[in-house]
Amino acid sequence: MAIRGIFNVVHPRGFYRPDIDGIRALAVLAVVAYHYSPANLPGGFIGVDVFFVISGYLITGILVKAIENNEFPTFRGLLSDFYQRRIRRIFPSLILVLTAALVIGWLVLFSSEYERLGKYVAAGAGYVENFVLWNEAGYFDHASIDKTLLHLWSLAVEEQFYIAWPLLLWVITRRRWPLLRSIATIAAVTFVLNVFLVSSGHITHAFYSPISRTWELMVGAWLAIAHRQGVSRLSRWGSVQSWGGLALIAAGLALIEPTSAFPGYWVLLPVLGTALIVNAGPSTFLNGRLLSWRPVVWVGLISYPLYLWHWVLLSLVVMVFGDNNPTFRHASRLVLAAVSILLAWLSYRYFEDPIRKSRRGFTSVGLTVTVAILGAAGLVVYVASGVPDRPASFVSLKAEQYVKSMQLDTLADSRDCFNPQTKMTFLQKRNRDAYLPDKWYCEIGDTQSKTIVLAYGDSHARAMIPTLDKYGKATNTRIAFSSIGSCLPLTDVIVRTDYPNACRELSEKVAHFASEVRPKAVVLIEAWASYMDAGKIHVQHSITGGQALRATLSKTLGLYQSLGIPVVLMEDNPHQHTPVPMASIRFAVNPSDQRLNASAVTRFGYEQQQAGANSILKSVASQYSLASVLGVGNALCNTHICPWATQHEFLYYDSGHLSAAGALQVYPAFAAHMNEILGRGP
Repeated sequence: MAIRGIFNVVHPRGFYRPDIDGIRALAVLAVVAYHYSPANLPGGFIGVDVFFVISGYLITGILVKAIENNEFPTFRGLLSDFYQRRIRRIFPSLILVLTAALVIGWLVLFSSEYERLGKYVAAGAGYVENFVLWNEAGYFDHASIDKTLLHLWSLAVEEQFYIAWPLLLWVITRRRWPLLRSIATIAAVTFVLNVFLVSSGHITHAFYSPISRTWELMVGAWLAIAHRQGVSRLSRWGSVQSWGGLALIAAGLALIEPTSAFPGYWVLLPVLGTALIVNAGPSTFLNGRLLSWRPVVWVGLISYPLYLWHWVLLSLVVMVFGDNNPTFRHASRLVLAAVSILLAWLSYRYFEDPIRKSRRGFTSVGLTVTVAILGAAGLVVYVASGVPDRPASFVSLKAEQYVKSMQLDTLADSRDCFNPQTKMTFLQKRNRDAYLPDKWYCEIGDTQSKTIVLAYGDSHARAMIPTLDKYGKATNTRIAFSSIGSCLPLTDVIVRTDYPNACRELSEKVAHFASEVRPKAVVLIEAWASYMDAGKIHVQHSITGGQALRATLSKTLGLYQSLGIPVVLMEDNPHQHTPVPMASIRFAVNPSDQRLNASAVTRFGYEQQQAGANSILKSVASQYSLASVLGVGNALCNTHICPWATQHEFLYYDSGHLSAAGALQVYPAFAAHMNEILGRGP
């Protein structure tokens, strides 16, 4: 009987619709599939948007029912009951996951990783994860996999909605404003804001902002009111709606990618698709049979704890053990998926469901206090810099010393030297005549000196700040420095980057600066090979890639030659083939450079990486008497490899950017070359 029951469908009862749990199942499985195998389902993250619509639908239905039936004559009573329900529903599994993250992190994470985890635990407990992620997004931000509680951003958006919506709904109903029209207005305004933000390039803002996401929840809210007021569901077209809705969601999964301008208009696919399925009602074949099939409903019931557990487990495993071996990657992710489902079921069956059904008043208070304690613990971990001397930690103290060397640079205010256009206000960014602030560069080295050297480039230029600063201080030289990520600010070149206009203006500003100030030299630092791709840069529609690099570099050197200013073209550093191999030393009692360097790129491999770009640099520079090329291969490589680490220090911040130690490894060669260019003694 039990086995036969698995193949049955779950029938609606009261206000419960099993097909909505079925939609939840589709949503959470899409998100899990995206996180565990993004190449196979790049649009799976739209499952979160499906959740938003469902949440708006269910929460609004609960609130309006209570208000219309006068179950709580006072707003205070309504809020008390509503929030107690939310706390009993959301906090139990969250407590388990936050506790597990803190305990596991204590045992196996480096202090820098644990510090970051502490911040996310505090933000997750306070339901402000979306604002934290929004604020820290940037070129040198950590990879998503290192953010163990990244997925809590969507819960934060929902909780922020839960705070504002009951009050607004109470006001609308008490003032007898037309509910459907009011909700439609809110949805329209916030949808337009979402599109505006995306179209103006503020995709991160649109993604994490609760306001630009409000319309998605409002679509569900509108449906809840419409169904309660008896607005026609167009039941004759129920099957068309349900299958059409599924087709829209499927189209979103197939067409939307992480690089899409999302949310924007793209998000209409999962949102309208979900709305159509919900509106079709539970009697259609898709809703009543497939989405109400007992195994599907079961996945929907555990969807919340499954959503919480799956990313935490994946993040911690990849951080600790790495993810470079394809065989291990596929096998481990299958195991992790199964473990996530098991933990989700255990959380739901033995913790979440019993607590949710409890009506004892102290339950909500106890849950709230527990979450607050976990948030405070996360904050303590963050403030204590990850508690470096944690007792019972399995992480090697010597390995900790290696990780501490992974600084990008040594200047506390170096962020002001990178992506200066991000310092502008929103309105300034909208002004097509102003992309960079007046102070588009910063000064390092001897900032009081009258001897000036201009240095600029992309993110690889920023990584060289320690060497530039050291040279400036050692030789009483002021370094005027600016850089923008993925930017090639040369003459008359168009770069495909996040900041194309700012990149173009930087090339104009440095040329004007050189003309007005006449620096003693100009230093150009770029990841040159990355601009060899035909789709990356062009000077004319017919001249792209390597040809474009040669043409724009020649124009730029010609400009400086006419001004009588020497130019140094610094060759790019090696790019390692794998992420930073911290897994190889994490638990090692005596970690060594040799262990780390086992995966380092070979000297031959590095030379092959840069052969095309370096050939162009040398060829173009040879045409101008004031231009020269500075090689860094001998500084960063031996005859066999270009090591990850030397003398117990990481030379790289990530696989492509030098750490402060790596940049300073280049200093002797840089200083000697610059002294020769500037006519200084050794």
